[in-house]
Parts: sequence; C-alpha cells; structure tokens
Amino acid sequence: MPERHLAQVNIALMRAALDDDLMQGFANRLDEINQLADASAGFVWRLQDDTGDATALRVFDDPLVLINISVW
Repeated sequence: MPERHLAQVNIALMRAALDDDLMQGFANRLDEINQLADASAGFVWRLQDDTGDATALRVFDDPLVLINISVW
C-alpha cells in the first residue's frame, strides 16, 4: 500500500438538470465511467450513495451543482 493517496474533488455547474436532453450524453455514460474508475489500478474510493450513485448527493443548495470526490 502506498504511503500517500491523492484525493480529487470536482465541482461542476451543469448547464441543465441531469434529466434534461442537454445532459443525456453525460448521464448515459456515468455508469460506464464509474466502472472504469472502480477497476483502475490505484483507485481507492469514490463518493457514492448506497446505490453506487453520486449524482443524487447534494452538498450545495443549487440543484445544478454536482460534486465528485475520488481517492487514488
């Protein structure tokens, strides 16, 4: 196990709600991208709810703000 890990936080302001047609391409690939990350060498942890989803987690009042946290 390495001595150190890298924690990465991404905060995004979406151009539309996640279920809007404008966000469809992004939303449709979330599971695929998360599976790639989970299987990647060096991956330790990512923020997610009990279903494996992080898009429903809200840390800001604005519903268009998404947050992603991962540890590598």
